[in-house]
Amino acid sequence: MDQQDKTTLRHFKVTAIPFVAIFSLILVFSYMVAVPLASPLAWAALFSFFMHPLHSLLSERLFRGRFRNIAAALVTGAILLLIVIPGVFAGTMLAREVLRNYGRILDLMVEFSGSLDVADLKAFLPQWLASRIGPLGDYVDFLRDNLQQAGGWTASRLATLSRAFAQNVFGLVWQLVVITVASFFMTRDGHLIVEYIEAVLPLSEEERHAVMNRARKLLRAVVYGITFTAAIQAVLGATGWAFAGLPTPLLFGILMFLLAMIPFVGTPLVLVPGSLYLIATGEMRTGLLLLVWSLGVVSTVDNFIRPLFISEGSGAHILIVFIGVIGGLAAWGFLGIFLGPLVISLFVFFLDSYRRILEIQRRQEAERPRAAQK
Repeated sequence: MDQQDKTTLRHFKVTAIPFVAIFSLILVFSYMVAVPLASPLAWAALFSFFMHPLHSLLSERLFRGRFRNIAAALVTGAILLLIVIPGVFAGTMLAREVLRNYGRILDLMVEFSGSLDVADLKAFLPQWLASRIGPLGDYVDFLRDNLQQAGGWTASRLATLSRAFAQNVFGLVWQLVVITVASFFMTRDGHLIVEYIEAVLPLSEEERHAVMNRARKLLRAVVYGITFTAAIQAVLGATGWAFAGLPTPLLFGILMFLLAMIPFVGTPLVLVPGSLYLIATGEMRTGLLLLVWSLGVVSTVDNFIRPLFISEGSGAHILIVFIGVIGGLAAWGFLGIFLGPLVISLFVFFLDSYRRILEIQRRQEAERPRAAQK
């Protein structure tokens, strides 16, 4: 250690309390600035990590370490084309379909509330249910009043949803800009960010390398495992949906892709009601085939591929991954599906590091009396 480093350490010891006070104040202000950007920055980090193999291919093999900005710009464009823009398009289309279906239900409610009789109600219901309905003449007025109230509530909800959707469009554009800019710099300088985080970890050099390697392996396993498994399930589920002749297989395929990322929810939440609908409308054979396809093929793919990707690829116990996914989903939404297992696994790793330090201290304390006797 040279004289300048010694002087720096002495000066820090003298000014430690003011330094901590000023640092705490700046930390609070930094937190206030960073919180509104936390979600898009986290998505940008995930997208950059997901596309890291493409960036390595471009920067190391194609450009030979040169044109770093061009390689990062190409990867950022790929993120927008392959991930962000289709996601925004899928969300917009899903919202549009939901609003359109709400409109259809509202029109039916208005129609029934104007002139409702038992014949109209039987025509609206499936044949197997309509044939089992007895005389409802005494309840027509009661049903009409309830349908009018439901129609008014639905209309107000539609207006609220429309306003919220219009407001969210501006929020999505703002987040898309943040994701684009952050993805470029995280793709180009991600290795520097990782090195800086590793340098400031309060661990030994060996443990710092171990925690970063574990985080990298777990994040790779979770991101690729969940994404690829959900994509395979969505393709298989949408194929079965289209084969059964049900409407808008693309829309329900997107919905299955999103639900397939959630453990114990998955594609059966869409496919099973579709099968039951086919059975209820008289398509017994097609409905049973779709049900067998859903439970025997699509769900089996999930149970086989996802644990193989996540547990074997990361070395983390499947219970830790399960707790991380469910807890992360409850805390941060879909972003938590990826971040939750990482946070829980790193917590267990730091706890294990602390356990090893305690064991070393206990061994040293146990050896002191023996050394004193000698």
